[in-house]
Amino acid sequence: MPMLLEVKPDQPHVVLHNEELAIPEQQHHEETVVAEEPVIHLHDYYRQVPVAGIHTTCGEAATMMNQDQEHPCIVLCDEQMKPTGLLMRETLYRMLNGRFAADLFYRKPVIQVVNTSPVIADINIEATTIIDIALGRDEQHFYDCLLVTEQGRLLGVLTMRDVMSLSRRLQQAVTEERIRTVTESRQEITRINDAVTKLVHAANQTVHEAREIMALSKQGEESLKHVDASYNRVHQHMENQGQHADYMLNSIRTGSGMAQSIRSLADQSGLLALNASIEAAHAGEYGRGFQIVAGEIRALAKQTREVAGNMSSLLENIGGLTLQTVELVKASGAEIDDSSVHVNAGGATFRQLNSAVRDLSRIAEEIAMEGGKAGEVAEHIRTKLDEMVSNSGVI
Repeated sequence: MPMLLEVKPDQPHVVLHNEELAIPEQQHHEETVVAEEPVIHLHDYYRQVPVAGIHTTCGEAATMMNQDQEHPCIVLCDEQMKPTGLLMRETLYRMLNGRFAADLFYRKPVIQVVNTSPVIADINIEATTIIDIALGRDEQHFYDCLLVTEQGRLLGVLTMRDVMSLSRRLQQAVTEERIRTVTESRQEITRINDAVTKLVHAANQTVHEAREIMALSKQGEESLKHVDASYNRVHQHMENQGQHADYMLNSIRTGSGMAQSIRSLADQSGLLALNASIEAAHAGEYGRGFQIVAGEIRALAKQTREVAGNMSSLLENIGGLTLQTVELVKASGAEIDDSSVHVNAGGATFRQLNSAVRDLSRIAEEIAMEGGKAGEVAEHIRTKLDEMVSNSGVI
């Protein structure tokens, strides 16, 4: 009896026995390329069984069964290889082992005793659906084979052993997928834990650096306070110097006035001495001595006038220099006032910086604390994942 071998599109077509059509034999299991992730397909599980036509008798079916004890059933198909019935080996033997079974069933067409409502599954159906269908059958047909077709044409059958093997492979695939997922999750948790650890380290480093910045900011603020105090003292000293310069300028002006007065008196003394000389000349011999005294007075008045002029010029120069000094003192005071404003602004900036760094330090401490908690959680999850992988048999 020919066997059903059409399991791949490139294999020969299957024909029926009773129409005297032949089917070349071919091995079912072929070498397949193993993918990185195995795909569960019904092609790897169904098997070929004898195919009977509508005119096949029960005796011929028994002969087909006896030729190969490995066949669990016979499938009844029409000319287009569409299955129409299923006859299990146990069912056929049970009918033919009776006292009058040979006379009753031997020449009877097998179509009269087959199960005309077998479970038929397409080759592309999900394996889980096949298992659910097989396990959902009633007790009478629970161990019947399942027919596998492609576009309605018979390819082969699945026994309950094949279904259980398929179920076991599905469970293995699910276990492998779960182990792979757990392993990847463990690796991801490890990366997260490492990242959290680096984050905590960076946060602690930030806290340390923030404290150093706060200390430097505090020192800068104190230094600016000292600078501001120094500016205030210098400003006070320069105000005092300005006042002293004003006093000196007033004194110089007073001295200049006195020099003018002295010069005026010297001029008057010179005129008086000249008049006295004239009068002494009129007196003749008697006024000669007085004329000498008048000459001396006139010479003294001239010297006094020159000294007063020199003193006046000197006082004017000193007054000019003093006035320039006063202007410079005022300009320096204005510069100090402006610098003091900048110093105060710098102090305010340092205080703001100190406050901002303090807030940054507080945030970094919170990040470090929360990161530590996250690291503990990640470590706990990784431990649980390690236990799951270990329990799954993965080292």
